[in-house]
Amino acid sequence: MNIAIVGPGAMGLLLAGYLQRTGVNLTLVDHLADRADLMNKKGIRWQGMNADFSFMVPVTVGLKYPENTDLVILCVKAYSTDDATRELHQAGYRGPVLTLQNGVGNVEIISRNLPGSSLIAGITSEGANLADVNHVRHAGRGKTAFGPITAGSPGRGFLEELAKLMGSAGLDVELSTEPESLVWGKVLVNAGINPLTAILQVRNGALLELEPARELMKELVLEGWEVLLRKELKAAYDDPVARVEEVCRLTAANYSSMHQDIKQGRRTEIDFINGAIVREGARLGVKCPVNDAIMKIVQALESRYESSPLPSASVPRS
Repeated sequence: MNIAIVGPGAMGLLLAGYLQRTGVNLTLVDHLADRADLMNKKGIRWQGMNADFSFMVPVTVGLKYPENTDLVILCVKAYSTDDATRELHQAGYRGPVLTLQNGVGNVEIISRNLPGSSLIAGITSEGANLADVNHVRHAGRGKTAFGPITAGSPGRGFLEELAKLMGSAGLDVELSTEPESLVWGKVLVNAGINPLTAILQVRNGALLELEPARELMKELVLEGWEVLLRKELKAAYDDPVARVEEVCRLTAANYSSMHQDIKQGRRTEIDFINGAIVREGARLGVKCPVNDAIMKIVQALESRYESSPLPSASVPRS
């Protein structure tokens, strides 16, 4: 199988490190020429809990990707999905797309911009962060699950082959018939943890130690849970508060991606996480005042960086 990973950020490099073990034909697609050039010259370091190695994989820029690509894995930030998929369409790609991105809205954007592509959506709870642009740290093991959005395509055989490939790489993988529920289930957890760690500038575990933060986390998740129920979706868990607190404990030493974005003066994915809950709640008649307030606080933090326009191409998409 020939796979192109679009977006060599933390998750893109983590997946590349896993997949290159299988001997699959792998390409990374970047939009920053300098970063791509660095990786092509120096390679990528993958540092995990039980492994520390370097590897080489071709990194192309912009619209360049192998013509025989069988699958694109989209790993860009949610706010860059539109640009990335427009470029893929312009480049002529019409094959399957797997999104393991954070947030709600990526599926709709991909479907609109790549109407000829079959779409696979899911989640991963693998933890990763960047020590440098070509140095990824594996911060924690997790489960990866996905399923088809487009009915009947790609076929079950393709999905099973992909799951087997990723499993042989060392990932804990399962197929799902309800990818939308998977995505929303993870969004609720992200909505409870990510913005609070970004605002307070703390590790995930601190939210369990700071009682006011713990109460806010509970309120954020319960608002999202009401939206999920109104959508008639079923998460992989029955108690959302217990689930978000469990994730906090399991990832206690980790810094969330939103924490890292705010600390480094980058745009966050708040509009696709808490913002998605607020918008969907308004559509369904569910009030989400705590998510709305927390979203606006994070947006205010983002506004401090307006001197460097956040949506522009100069901002890393991954």
